[in-house]
Amino acid sequence: MEDGDSIVFDASTTALYVARHLKEHEGGWHQLTVVTNSIRIALELAGQTGITVLMLGGRVRWEALSVVGPLGDGVFRRINVQKAFVGAVGLTIESGLSDAMEEEAQIKRSMVAAAREVYAVVDHTKWGRVASATFCRTDRLSGVFTDTDAPSDMLASLQEMGIRVEQVAR
Repeated sequence: MEDGDSIVFDASTTALYVARHLKEHEGGWHQLTVVTNSIRIALELAGQTGITVLMLGGRVRWEALSVVGPLGDGVFRRINVQKAFVGAVGLTIESGLSDAMEEEAQIKRSMVAAAREVYAVVDHTKWGRVASATFCRTDRLSGVFTDTDAPSDMLASLQEMGIRVEQVAR
């Protein structure tokens, strides 16, 4: 990420961990815009020097502390987004990224459609699983951030497709 970027985070717990790392950026930020439907991420980054937080409108889902619905969808037709970081309930080569809740998947579809680059942030427990609502085809991914327990055959398949794969220690 670079200063001047507009990035999107969904309401997943893995996106929250990525957002927390923004605060540790060497030299800080001068002009970074974060768009999110996550109340947790908004609270985490609110007040950070150089970071502007835009919160989507809509209905609050207390289970995930997220905001969903058509009020938030419309924002993505009006803004430019460089990178989207999204978590998922499942990731397969055939189906892509999926979520168990259609309302969450719809917001994520809008995030993916608005972004120039899309990065999945999923741990090893999500690989090989398909949930009911697909929101991002595999070929739309720019990269995947995962842990070292992710299945090596699926990682290799993604790399063969030209998708960047980064593994981090748990």
